[in-house]
Amino acid sequence: MKKLLKEYYNIYNEFYTINKYREMKSITHHGNNRLAHVNRVAKMSFYISKKLNLDYISCTRGAMLHDFFVKEDINKKKYGKFLKNHPLIALENSKKYFDINEVEEDIIKTHMYPVTNIKPNYKESNIVCICDKIISIYEFLRYEIKLTTDIFIIFLFNIMSS
Repeated sequence: MKKLLKEYYNIYNEFYTINKYREMKSITHHGNNRLAHVNRVAKMSFYISKKLNLDYISCTRGAMLHDFFVKEDINKKKYGKFLKNHPLIALENSKKYFDINEVEEDIIKTHMYPVTNIKPNYKESNIVCICDKIISIYEFLRYEIKLTTDIFIIFLFNIMSS
């Protein structure tokens, strides 16, 4: 496990050296901060893609960039439009600060499927898309509604057994 964590943080370190990327730590996201959200999605995506012998580096990098924007003031009345547009903002920032490949670009553009109509083209994109939904639900319940992890697991179990 320590070897896996070290490998994950070797990928992560490239991003954390960029000031604009670190700014995400000061932005509220699902009741926590955006950097913590991105880190959770990236870690889960890393473990799954590595276990499935996929391109885990691109999967992890794409996950780390999927919400790479620092605009804090989201107009709640236009939230639906923001949900559809923020992947393009994240993609623009990603291209500005990092060299990204085709898989990483697809991950960033498609992570909001089915809210957006852009379907993932790669297995790695599907992984990040699903991990983002799982982590977002967890964060919403944990930080917005203040459920404990135990209650969250029971909640998920009940949904899956229905």
